[in-house]
Amino acid sequence: MLKNQIEEILKRHGIKAQKIHIERLIKNIEPISEALTPVLLESIVLENLTIGDSYFFRDIQTFEKLRKILKERPSWNILSIGCSRGEEVYSTAIVCNEAGVECSIKGIDVNFQRISQAKVGCYNFWSVRFLSKKQIEKYFDVVDGKYCVKKQYRHNIEFFHGNILDAGHSFLGKHERFDIIFIRRVLLYIERIDEAIQKISSLLKDDGFLIFGAGEYFPEVLEHFSPAFNDVGTFYKKMSKQSEHTEIKTIKSTFLGRHKNLTEIEKLESEKQQEIEIAKLLKKTFEGIELEERIKLVEEYLSKKAFQKAYDIVKESCKKYQTNYLLWKYKTLIELELNDIEDAKQSLQCALFLNSVDDEIWQIKHALDFRTKLKK
Repeated sequence: MLKNQIEEILKRHGIKAQKIHIERLIKNIEPISEALTPVLLESIVLENLTIGDSYFFRDIQTFEKLRKILKERPSWNILSIGCSRGEEVYSTAIVCNEAGVECSIKGIDVNFQRISQAKVGCYNFWSVRFLSKKQIEKYFDVVDGKYCVKKQYRHNIEFFHGNILDAGHSFLGKHERFDIIFIRRVLLYIERIDEAIQKISSLLKDDGFLIFGAGEYFPEVLEHFSPAFNDVGTFYKKMSKQSEHTEIKTIKSTFLGRHKNLTEIEKLESEKQQEIEIAKLLKKTFEGIELEERIKLVEEYLSKKAFQKAYDIVKESCKKYQTNYLLWKYKTLIELELNDIEDAKQSLQCALFLNSVDDEIWQIKHALDFRTKLKK
């Protein structure tokens, strides 16, 4: 009964969650299930099975690119989807203020508690941990141990509880369209990605920008959007054929030409190869990400069983952060999942050398030894 209720809530919001996370939640709340109202149960599910971690100026290179784009016009209408506790919204407001442009910003999240916190605009140190002392003093007032966003960065900001995929949006104007939409670390948890992208495209102005989290890549996006910068990156622009990224356009046209005389099976293989080529091009999106962000992104892709996407990131990350045992552990695990036994053995040696007391590494070793025996 409880499981069915939770699955219905997730289905209603179009959210994906791992079976192990659902089972853990059921175990935790089963003793009090009779006291849970439908509203309270929904709040608990969304709090525990959707991502809520964020901090100010997450993916700093994204905000550096935002500063460049803001120079194009004097005013902007901005939407933040999955805004959590508001760190992204206020970070954007700060950048707009410093750029000397007018910005109207709306944030939306399915979690009522997080939206309530966003409206207050006061945070624990965790949310400002990557800011310098000078930045903290400039952007925040410290009140009872909380870091509260200063008044000059709160103008023209609104927060709303809701799901962007719902049919009606009372918080949107009848014909309201946005210049910029943030949707970072959200599509990872959405079941109907095609539907979400079409919805977002309809909410953007013809020359509007869509902003993903660093390292995120969804092939479906390229049907409606094209990378806004020559280095690809996390910014996409609502696409016309004229604005499509040159290299991506070349890849598409090359594979389209091949499709004419192919069988259905050959077409599927060709489409898969096209996606691989575009993924290589988009690999630059995570080159500027710091270690903590890389690890979180890998973990998010692992939770989705998107092993190839996780591997693209962890492989590059191991080159940059050669002494981080967690990266080598994940690399071993992914190579094992991809049945790349020889590379997995080498990665495991690095992980064990860097941290021989991690039980999970030894569990992976046992699994790798077993897989090696089977292969023989």
